[in-house]
Amino acid sequence: MKMRSFVYMIIAALLLCPNLAAWAEQDELTQEQLKEMQLQPSGPVLEFLEKENKELGEKIQAKIGDGSLDPSNQENMLKALGGEAKGILERAIELRKTIKEPGQRLILDMEMVTLGSQSGLMQEVIAIIANWKGDMREAMIITAAQRFQMMKVAMSEDFDALLKELQSSKDPQIVEAAGRMLNPFFRSPEGKPFPEFPAGKKTIDGQDLNLARFKGKVLLVDFWATWCPPCRAEVGPLVSVYNKYKDKGFEIVGISFDKERADFDAFVKENKMDWPHYFDGKHWENEVGPTYGIQSIPTMYLLDGEGKVITTDLRDGKLEKELEKILK
Repeated sequence: MKMRSFVYMIIAALLLCPNLAAWAEQDELTQEQLKEMQLQPSGPVLEFLEKENKELGEKIQAKIGDGSLDPSNQENMLKALGGEAKGILERAIELRKTIKEPGQRLILDMEMVTLGSQSGLMQEVIAIIANWKGDMREAMIITAAQRFQMMKVAMSEDFDALLKELQSSKDPQIVEAAGRMLNPFFRSPEGKPFPEFPAGKKTIDGQDLNLARFKGKVLLVDFWATWCPPCRAEVGPLVSVYNKYKDKGFEIVGISFDKERADFDAFVKENKMDWPHYFDGKHWENEVGPTYGIQSIPTMYLLDGEGKVITTDLRDGKLEKELEKILK
C-alpha cells in the first residue's frame, strides 16, 4: 500500500485560501487507544486516498509531459499544484461527515494535515486540527508546523496560537518542539546569528566544534548523511566548490546523521570531502541536529565571517553563485 505517496506528491499552493466549513465535532484518541487499533485506511477512506492519489499522479505527469510543469523547479510546482490540494481537502471534508470510526477519521485528518501543510493551506489545516483534542491534536499541530517550516511557509497568528497552546503540554518533547518552532531564528534565519554548536562536541579530527574556530570565514554548515540520496547528489558540486574557494576564505563543516563509522569514513575518503566533519553515529538522534530543529536532510546554512546566516537556499548550484558574489 502506498498511501504515503499521496501526501508527499503534493508540494503545492502559495496562497492562503478562505476557511473551509467546519468539520465534525471534536474527536479524541489517546496513545493507549491507538496502540489497540490497526491504523490502516480501509473502506471509503482507502478508496478516497487511492483515487485521489491516482488522479493527482496523472495530472502531474500530464503537466510534465506537455512541458507546462518543470519538476526541477519547486516554485513552479507549488504554483501549479496549489489548486489541486485545495480541491482534495474540500472533498475530504465531505467524506469525513460520513465516517463513523474515529480511527478512520484520524487517518483521513492526518493525511489532510500533511497535505495541507505541505501545500501552504494554513487556514484549512487549522480547521482540520479543530476536529481534535488531546494527544492527536498535539501531534497534528507538530506535524503541520514541521511541514510549514520545511516548505518555508510563514505561520499566521492563528497557527502561532496553536503552537503556544502546546507549551502547556504534559509531554516535555512537545513543549521543546513548540518553543523551537516559535523561535524567530527558525522562522527566518537570514541575517540572524547562527546558534552556537552544543558544548563539548568535536569534529572527527579531534578539534572543537565551535563557531570561533571558523571566525572570519564564510562557512557552510551542512547537515547530511551518506544514506540520503539528495545529500549524495550534492557531494560532487560541494567538493568542486570547496576546492575552488577554500583558499579564498571558504570552509565547510559537515554534520553527519550516519550510524556506521566505517561506511562514513569510506565515503568521505572516496569522495575527497576534505573538510571538518562531526559524527556521533546516532542517526536521527544526532546530538547536534536538535539545536537547529533539523527535520530533513540535506539542510544547509551559509554563514558570513561573523557567524550570521546569509541564506539557506543553496542547492542546485545556488551555493556557488552566492560564493561568487561574496568571495570575488
